[in-house]
Amino acid sequence: AMLSLILFTAETYHAIAHFVVLTGIKLLPRKILVNTRYYFLIDLVCAAVAYCLHRNTMMLPFLIMQQWQHVFYYSTWDVSRLAKRVISWSSLDWDRGRWNQLDLVIGTAFDMFIHVANAVFLSHYLTREQIWGGLFFVIVGYLLVFNNPKFAWCSRHNIPDWVAKRVKPLSQDQVQPISFFDQMLVSKND
Repeated sequence: AMLSLILFTAETYHAIAHFVVLTGIKLLPRKILVNTRYYFLIDLVCAAVAYCLHRNTMMLPFLIMQQWQHVFYYSTWDVSRLAKRVISWSSLDWDRGRWNQLDLVIGTAFDMFIHVANAVFLSHYLTREQIWGGLFFVIVGYLLVFNNPKFAWCSRHNIPDWVAKRVKPLSQDQVQPISFFDQMLVSKND
C-alpha cells in the first residue's frame, strides 16, 4: 500500500507538471531546461512502476507508447529534430504560437493523461485518507518547485530579471519549425 501511495503521489505530480508546461503556466528558460534530461527517465520509471502496481491491461499499449517516447527523447536529447522542438516549445524562449504546434500539444497531453490514468488506477488501492495525504504532498511539491522564487520556473508575464537574462532568441535549429503548424490561425504567444 505504501508503494501505491508513493506512486499515486508521483503520478499526480507528473500530471500537474505536464499540465503546467502544456498550458505554459510556468516554464523554464531553454538554457536551464536543456539540463533536465534526467526528468524523462524519472517520468518513464514512475509510469512503468505505477503500471506494474495496478496492471490495468487496457493501459498497456498506451504505456508502451509513452515508454518508447521517453526513451527516444532521453536518448536524443537536444540532438534529434524532435527533441530540440520539445525542449524549445517547453521553454520560456519559445516565441511562436503554442497551441498550433499540434505534435507538441498532443504529445504532452498524451503523456499527461498517462499519468492521470495511472493515478486514478492506483487510487483504487488507497484509502480516502491516503489519497488526501498524497494530494497534500503534490500541492507542497508544486509550491516548493514551481512557486519557489529561487527556481527559474515562471510565467511569460512575470519573468524576474535573473531569469530573463537566461532567455534568448531561438535559432532555426532549436525551433525545428513545421511550416504547416506555424501557418495555422493561432495568435503568437497564445
